[in-house]
Amino acid sequence: MNSPEIPSVSAFTTLRCADEQQGAVDPLAVVIASPRSDLRGQIKEHLQGTYSTHEVARWESLDRTISRLNPGVVLLDAELLHSSGITDLSIIRRIARKVRIIVISSASNDREGIAGLKAGARGYCKREIDGPLLRKAVDRVRHGEIWAERRLIPLLVEQCTLHAEELPEPPVRSDGRLALLTPREREIARLIGAGASNRDIATRLLVSEGTVKAHLTAIFRKLGFNDRLQLGLFLAKPSLKTRSRH
Repeated sequence: MNSPEIPSVSAFTTLRCADEQQGAVDPLAVVIASPRSDLRGQIKEHLQGTYSTHEVARWESLDRTISRLNPGVVLLDAELLHSSGITDLSIIRRIARKVRIIVISSASNDREGIAGLKAGARGYCKREIDGPLLRKAVDRVRHGEIWAERRLIPLLVEQCTLHAEELPEPPVRSDGRLALLTPREREIARLIGAGASNRDIATRLLVSEGTVKAHLTAIFRKLGFNDRLQLGLFLAKPSLKTRSRH
């Protein structure tokens, strides 16, 4: 039986391998991949005026479209896979190295969200997401961040920790970046890794949410991460290959 594949933080960075890059990425191009014309039209309307949109109705055409357009983001309707007889989201790996993907689901659930993120997707959201929030999700993912509900973070971290010992990997030096954090910053980082919200942390530490946000900004700056998911994965297994913003 094959060992589960655990994503490294580097899987979520904006870097492309030289042999995969086929030309300059068009950061404002978004591919909407769905078998439903009504959904494609709805998303296109939401993004109108901000992004140039391109539609794909079949899975077989998606890879070719990505190679031709080099879009900034692909909005991938999970139904596109299901309608093609694909039930395993790990197939996303085939295109995740070429482009940033946000999986859109008609009935989002934790298992599907985790599977999509582990396969390399940068985001996961419901079809019913409203226009302003969808534009925000695309913008965040386009800039290398992760877009997912907060509750998915501790679940993904738990899976990384649970199966990490099953992955064969060469020995690496211990990452010393945690030494850059103050004791309070390390405490907040651990709570973030457990899925706590800023409000939860503020209540637990008897400080304001503004103070928590200030600490979090310092943590991201010192460790070179963009978001909570990258931080959570790093805390789960510091020896995972990571790549900072700098």
